[in-house]
Amino acid sequence: MNVVRKQLDNQAIGVLPLLLFLFLNNYFSYLLSFVVGASCCVGCFALFRLLREKGVYQFLLLPVAATFVLYSIFLFLKVEPTLFLYSPLVAELLFVVMLTLCGFTRHSALRWARDSKWPVYRRIAVRSALNESYFLAQLLQGLYTLHLFAILFYAILPESARSMRVERFLNWELGWMIGVLVFFYEQVRLWLMNGNLQKEMWLPVLGDQGKVIGCIARSVSRSLPKKYCHPIVRVAVVFNGMIYLARRPREEYVSPDTIDHPMHSYVLFRHSVASTLKETVGSLARDKSLPLRLLIRYTFENEKVKHFVSLYIIRLRTEEQLARCERRDGKLWTPKQIEENLSSGIFSEYFVQEFPLLRNTVLATAFPPPPNP
Repeated sequence: MNVVRKQLDNQAIGVLPLLLFLFLNNYFSYLLSFVVGASCCVGCFALFRLLREKGVYQFLLLPVAATFVLYSIFLFLKVEPTLFLYSPLVAELLFVVMLTLCGFTRHSALRWARDSKWPVYRRIAVRSALNESYFLAQLLQGLYTLHLFAILFYAILPESARSMRVERFLNWELGWMIGVLVFFYEQVRLWLMNGNLQKEMWLPVLGDQGKVIGCIARSVSRSLPKKYCHPIVRVAVVFNGMIYLARRPREEYVSPDTIDHPMHSYVLFRHSVASTLKETVGSLARDKSLPLRLLIRYTFENEKVKHFVSLYIIRLRTEEQLARCERRDGKLWTPKQIEENLSSGIFSEYFVQEFPLLRNTVLATAFPPPPNP
């Protein structure tokens, strides 16, 4: 299953329904080619919707599907002579238009992935797939634009300088060949990348003075316990003198399946603490009435890891704000409830170290309720 999944990580797979349509145009009618290509596109949508929960995404299917929708409009405009002669070029031109429009959505799409309430590892996977898709979209847009200009240039040549064979190759065959070459280019590029490092998380290495002195893959760092120090950010959510806690995932490396702050993340290499904090908090970062305050920076160390922790506090004022960060297994805890269970082992190692400071500072007094309008 993992081998198949790695092959499906090729973002150029999303373009295959359109390439099938362009290829079939050489041998069958444009209507039959459209039906087969559009059906393949629908089938790919259904397949990757099922694989989405396994972290497999194909965002290039969206501009391809939009291309088929726009092409279907031509089928109702009764322009059979044009489609009969230039069906591949019409589809290619529509595809270039859709790729151009998709380019304007890059920042919005990446922000959507960043602000989502998914776990951090899923947000990273989605953003990685989005970046790869936009890279290929830009490559395809450039190649197909050059192809269309080449056809235009060839069309204005004197008739004596043109041949039917070259014209057919440019108009009917080169389009799908470009797509196939891009597909194999992407596949070779993925093969050249180490399979384990393809989606690896690169972490900065901190020196004794807290400065970044290098980087290392997370998997390599975990194979050498406590050898390298990495920065992480943690956010304590406080509401009316209580603290909101949730259960850590079972796959967590440190303190799995224990109760902890709902927001925490590694600071990745070449990422700032501020940008990581914004990603970790998600949509709450855009609320100017909820300032994030640094409470303490400390070094956490156990038998597995050595982390430089930046603990931030976010004070919620309303239940609506609380609902925006709630998780299915999370709830508000009073200081007394935490003290009664602190020695039971249900809290994470991080939280056990942080609670005395939280109890004597932010949990000592309730946050005043917002004024009545």
